[in-house]
Amino acid sequence: MKKCKYCQADMEEDSTVCPNCGKADTGDTPAEEAVPAEEALPAEEPAPVEETAAAPEAAPAPEAVSGTGAASEEASAEIKEGVKATPGKIALAVAAVVVLLAALIALIMAGLNSGEKQTEGSQSDSQEIASATITPIETAAATEATIPQDGNPDDETCKGTYTASDGEVAAAADTVVAKMGDYELTNSLLQVYYWMEVQSFLGTYGSYAPYFGLDYTQPLDTQVCGIAEGVTWQQFFLNGALHSWQNYQALAAEAEKADFQVDDQTKEYLDSIESTMEQSALALGFENAQEYLAYNVGQGAQMQDYVHFMELYYPGNMYFDALCEENAPSGEEVEAYFAEHEQEYEESGLSRDDKYVDVRHVLIMPEGATSANIRTDTFSEEAWETSRVKAEELLAQWEAGDKSEDSFAALAVEHSADGSSANGGLISDVQKGQMTENFEAWCFDETRQPGDYGLVETEFGYHLMFYVDSRPVWTDYVESDLINERANDLLNEILEKYTMEVKYAEILLGYVDMTGGTSSDS
Repeated sequence: MKKCKYCQADMEEDSTVCPNCGKADTGDTPAEEAVPAEEALPAEEPAPVEETAAAPEAAPAPEAVSGTGAASEEASAEIKEGVKATPGKIALAVAAVVVLLAALIALIMAGLNSGEKQTEGSQSDSQEIASATITPIETAAATEATIPQDGNPDDETCKGTYTASDGEVAAAADTVVAKMGDYELTNSLLQVYYWMEVQSFLGTYGSYAPYFGLDYTQPLDTQVCGIAEGVTWQQFFLNGALHSWQNYQALAAEAEKADFQVDDQTKEYLDSIESTMEQSALALGFENAQEYLAYNVGQGAQMQDYVHFMELYYPGNMYFDALCEENAPSGEEVEAYFAEHEQEYEESGLSRDDKYVDVRHVLIMPEGATSANIRTDTFSEEAWETSRVKAEELLAQWEAGDKSEDSFAALAVEHSADGSSANGGLISDVQKGQMTENFEAWCFDETRQPGDYGLVETEFGYHLMFYVDSRPVWTDYVESDLINERANDLLNEILEKYTMEVKYAEILLGYVDMTGGTSSDS
C-alpha cells in the first residue's frame, strides 16, 4: 500500500483518491503537510513519533485496526533542523468528493470502540486490538445540555433530537427514510451510515475533535456543531450519512450499469464478511457478530445492513477510481493548468522555481558523539579531526571504485551514523528551509547536477554527499488540484442523475456511548 500525501492514510497502490480525506493523491507527501521534525539528530535508534489520529485503511475490513502508532521515517527527520512552513496549495472545491469518501475508514468494528469489551481475565491477542480504543478527552465543564427545538421538516433540523430507545429504533428497522429512484434507505441501514460518519470524523481528528467544539463524552444531539451553522453534531453527522448513502448508491448503480466487476480478491472478501465478523467478535469477547455490530452502531442495525453497506462501497468506489484514472491529466494538461492559475499559485507561495531534491549522504560523527549527546555535549578538536579524516578516507575509497549511486548507498549502509543508513542514506523530497544550513546549501547549489558528490561539515559531523536528482515542487500540487477538480466534476455529473428524497420525520437513531456503552435504554 501507499500513503496519502495529505493525511497519511493507507491507500491501494492503484487508487487515485484517498478514502479518508477525499483528496486525489499521487503518492508523494506534500511539504506543507510534513510533520515538523526536531533539530538535527543522527539517532542510534528511531526517534519515537507521537501517536497520531487513527490512520484509515483504503479498504475497510472487519479485522483491521484503525488506530496506529506511526513509525518514524528516520531519513530526513534525523538531520532536519525543523521544518519551516512551506507554501500551501490552492484550495479547490472538492466538497462532493470529500462527502463521498469521508466515511471510508477502517471498519469501526475493529476501530474506535471494539477493544473495550473483553472477557474477564482475557490475555488474548485481542488486547492488542483494544489499543485502538478512543481515550476520553478531558474537557472543560460544560453548561447543562439542552435538546434543541425542532426545525425545518425538509432538512436535517426537522427534529431537535433523533435519538430514540433501542426498542423504538428496532421497531422502525424497515421504515424507508430516504429514496433515490427505485433505491431505498431503511432506518436500519441508516444506522450504519450514521455511525460510520461519526467514527470517520473521530478517527480522522482524534484528540483534536474538541477544537471543532465536539465533546464525544456528551450526547451528540445536545451539542451545537462547531463547523456547520445552525445544527447540532447529530444533525451534522446525519446530513453527512444521508449524502454518503446517496453517493455510494449512485456510484454502485453506475458501476452496475457499466457491468463493472470487482477483482477476485475483493469478491472473496465480500463473500466472507459475515464469517470474518463472527471471528472478530469472538476474539474480542462478544457472543456473536450481531452483538459486536450493535456495540458499535447501536441496536438498530442488522448484519445484513453492514454487508449491504460494504457491497455498495466496493464496486462504487473501485468504479469511480477507474473513471478518475481514465481521466487522469497528462503532463501537458498539468502545465497548462498551472499556467492558467499561476498568479493564484504565486500568491499562495508556490513558485515555479521551487524544487524537491533527492540526495544520499553518509554521516560520520565526532568520536564519542551519539544521538543522545550530539546536541548537548562539546567534543574536542581532535574528535572532530578524527571524523573528518575518516570521512575523507571513505570518500577516497568510494572514488577509487565505480563512483556509482549503488556503491555510495552501500557505503551509507555500512558506515553512516544517520538513521537513513538503512535506506542507503537516501533523503527524498528535500525542500529549502528544511535542512541544516551547510547541508542545504550544498543540495540547492544552482550548479548541482545528478551524480555530483562532495564533503559537507555540519554541527552533527561530516557528511559524504551524493546528489541524486531534483524535480519541480509545483507539478505534484497542480496535478493533485486538477485531479480533484475533475473528480469533483465527475461526481457531480453522476449525482445529477440521482435525486434523493428524505423523510426526516421518520428517522430514528440509536444511541452509542462513544466512551464504551451502546444502549439508549441504559
